[in-house]
Parts: sequence; structure tokens; C-alpha cells
Amino acid sequence: MRSSLIARLGVALLLAAVPLLQSNAYWVHIFSLALIGVILAFSQQLLVGMAGIVSLGQGAFYGIGAYTAASLAISFHVPFVLAIVAGGLLAGLSSLLLIPIVRLKGSSLAVATLGFAIIVHLVMLNEDWLTGGSIGMIDIPAPTLFGFSLGGEKALYYICLITAAAVFLAFDRIAHSRFGRALTAISQDEEAARASGINIAVYKSKCFLVAAIASGIAGGLYAFHSRYLNPNDFDFQKSIDILIMVVIGGIRSLPGAALGAAIVVLIPELLRASGEFRLLLFGVMVIVFAGAGSKGLSGILVDLVKYIAQHGQRWLLQKPWTARL
Repeated sequence: MRSSLIARLGVALLLAAVPLLQSNAYWVHIFSLALIGVILAFSQQLLVGMAGIVSLGQGAFYGIGAYTAASLAISFHVPFVLAIVAGGLLAGLSSLLLIPIVRLKGSSLAVATLGFAIIVHLVMLNEDWLTGGSIGMIDIPAPTLFGFSLGGEKALYYICLITAAAVFLAFDRIAHSRFGRALTAISQDEEAARASGINIAVYKSKCFLVAAIASGIAGGLYAFHSRYLNPNDFDFQKSIDILIMVVIGGIRSLPGAALGAAIVVLIPELLRASGEFRLLLFGVMVIVFAGAGSKGLSGILVDLVKYIAQHGQRWLLQKPWTARL
């Protein structure tokens, strides 16, 4: 427990130092996008890792949160904190539309969430009066707090970092709560969980609600971060990207989800110099990383650390060589 706390504090300090170590505003911008991706990966991990629900609709909740926050900021000049919270809440309320499908299982449930994502994207794309249509939303105001502008890349980075840390702590708490244990039981055996008195439909609905709120908050952050929204940023591909983050990083691991999000966001930027081969190389890397199994890269790293610690301790306990006279 103590080593885990020290590791978390070390990672937090390292992430806090990123804007100080990287003076390039573009890369600070990309790191902020990675943190937004981390929040999205956490929301997917709650569904896939804890409850065993494969959802292809997180991109829709992400878009609902983004458009809600942007609309409130543009039309009603709502402060950015309240706009982001409102985006998360509206995304959570929209997840209640999925209540009729929570009784489905496996691929049937995944296809149903895909249908929801497609409908939401079509609304964003065609309802000009609500979302700006294919043009999207422009001139989203820069965030301010008590009269101070937070529109700089460093300020936005720290906002994203604080939000991602808060979501991590909340979901980590959920994972070790009665609610989290119930979700784990559902993912392992629904019939056994139902026989134990767990209301499957209610717990799945709550799981969708919490995950949608987190995705909506990420969408609100993205709206103020980019200050321009395009409906194609929230299409079906975005939901696939979020799912890939969890598969690469490791199912049932919040740190793994964060690692997967960092890979999905940062690797394509690092491969940008390869030109037209960038997406091809990234696709090959995704296949290789996904081949790590359900543990993902986080599981491989944990096993590697344990191996090094075990063999390192054994080497230290070995009798030292004695010099011959």
C-alpha cells in the first residue's frame, strides 16, 4: 500500500513538471489532449474492466458534454467550471436512454450502444440550430476564473491534470466499494450475481450513468481546450479509439487505462514525421500491444518489475566471490 502511494505521488509530481520541462506550447497542447483521453479511458474502464460491458457509445457522451459546455459558454456566458459540470450531468442524463437495452448481453449490447452513438453523431451533424451542423461551433470563449484568464496552454494543462487526478481517485474509490464489487460480480457471472440479490439492470444503469458523466466532463474540457467543435470529432471512430485505449493498457487497471490513452494520443504525433506511413505504423503497434492479452502493457510492466525485483534480490543474497590468495 505504501509503495503504491509513493508511486502515485511520483507520477503526479512528474506530470505536474511536464509544462516546466517542455517549453513547446504545441506539445503541452498534445499532453493536455492525452489527459483528456485518460479521463475517457477511465470511463471505458469502468464499463469494460469492472462491469464487463463493451460499450461503443462513449464517444457520444463525450460529444454531448462538449457541445453542452460550448453552447452554455457561447449563448449564456456560463462560467467554464459550471459549463463543464453541466456537460457531464447532461451526458449522464442522456445515458438513461440506454436503460431499455441494459438487459442485453455481450455483442448485442455493444451493437445497441453503437446505434446510440450513430444517432447522436447524426444529430450533431445535421441539426444546425442546435450544434452548428457540419460547420460546428466556433468562437468558444477562453476559460476564466475570478477574472483571471486560463486560456494559456499551461493553465489548461493543469486544469486537465487536476480533473484527471480527481476522476482517478473517484473511480479507484468506486472499484473498492460495494458498488465496484457488485460490478465485478456481474462481469464474472450475471446469473450468480442475480442469485446473490444483485439487481443487474439497476447496477448496469448506474455504471452507464457514472461513465457517461466522466465522458461528458472530458468533452467539456475538450471544448474549452480546442475552442472549436466539429461533429466528426465525436463519430464512431472516437468510441473505437477509447476502447483501444483500455485494451492496450490493460483491462481492470486504471493505471493501464491511463497508459493506453497516452499511447493512443501521443504515438501518432511521434510518428508524424513518417508521413503517409504514420497510421500504418500505428496500426501495427496497436496489433502488437493488443497481443499482450487482457493484462495489457500495464500487466507486462508489473510482471517485469516483479521479475527484476525477485532476481535482483536473489543476486544480492548470493555469496560474494572470494579472492584467491
